[in-house]
Amino acid sequence: MTTYRARFSAGAPALRRLALPALAVAVLVLVAGASLLARSDSRDRVAAPPLDRQALLDALVTGPERIAPGATAYLSGPNGTWLGAAGVADLANGAPMTADARMRLESVSKIYTAALLARLEQDGLLSLEDTVERWLPGLLPYGDEITVRQLLTMTSGMVDNNDVVRAPRGYLANVGDPALRKRLTRLAARIEANPALDFAPIWWIRLAAWQPLRFEPGTGYHYSNIGYEVLGLVAARVAGRPLGALHEDLLIDPLGLRATAYDPRGPIAGPHAKGYALAPDRAETDTTAVHPGVGAEGGIVASAEETAAFLTALMRGQLVDPAHVEALRGPALWAGGSASGCAGPAYGWSGGGAGYKTNVWVSGDGTRVTVVLLNGRLAGGRSDAAAQQALERLYCSA
Repeated sequence: MTTYRARFSAGAPALRRLALPALAVAVLVLVAGASLLARSDSRDRVAAPPLDRQALLDALVTGPERIAPGATAYLSGPNGTWLGAAGVADLANGAPMTADARMRLESVSKIYTAALLARLEQDGLLSLEDTVERWLPGLLPYGDEITVRQLLTMTSGMVDNNDVVRAPRGYLANVGDPALRKRLTRLAARIEANPALDFAPIWWIRLAAWQPLRFEPGTGYHYSNIGYEVLGLVAARVAGRPLGALHEDLLIDPLGLRATAYDPRGPIAGPHAKGYALAPDRAETDTTAVHPGVGAEGGIVASAEETAAFLTALMRGQLVDPAHVEALRGPALWAGGSASGCAGPAYGWSGGGAGYKTNVWVSGDGTRVTVVLLNGRLAGGRSDAAAQQALERLYCSA
């Protein structure tokens, strides 16, 4: 097993994190695609003019409506391959964004977690129908009701950490253990004072264990980052080794990825673009190191090109067998994907923290892929729609 630093020192290219309230972490959205075909009249259709991809990236990072200091994008498809960059990677020294810049993938990391669980099932080490109690006895009072598949598909009914952020006092009041409630209350106050304060994801899980399920498992949908942190613990317990080692052994090293690492919290190891929270007036705050309480839900750091390499390899059966790829496209993760508006269903994710925004789409067979990475995000996620639109237009131009 190699560390990121070892891979980088062996020759990875040089590259030039959510101002958070208490306990805040990444929020993720999934958005359907839009068509790039324009109707010229009632009798025929003509293809839209070729997309100026560089101009699209430039528009994301310049002017009064900019949504980040810098951006990178990678796309590949029937019209070839394109890799681009725009803007600035580090506002402190003005270093330009480079196409190989590494950034936090935020919730796009959940695809990596899902791939790990699929591989462990393929290897006969677990079943997606196993309960949490099977692998982590006593962790959750309802652990015998929730399956791995339900955690993957957000149908477990577990609370999300964003729910807690919106009403922390109510959730803390539900904690029946006075000593734990006191520790969690102190932790919240410390994070309020220092958003970069690091803490392990287990504290989210211990808080969630005292919250009622939002519905009977398998009967509804509620996004839960905490559920993915439970999945990370399951994967590590099943395999008998740390989650980071699993990422390297099963996903990163087999593909020869040298700019990709499981690096979930605190300062990012190795070269990377700094991340920024943008106020409504576009004033930027460096939040690169602000990533507390994050693990399996959002721990991957990568470049756009290597993110695309992972996605295409996954869809082409290079990481899990075809049966598990099909399961991920269907009931195990994506439930059929999103309408791309140009090339059938697309399978992807959208991740956002205060300092980074990531959008990805890949076709079911891996022949078309697009990744957009931004080293900034407007407060409250108000720039997310623009990032998704950029992804859709680039994907349909691929």
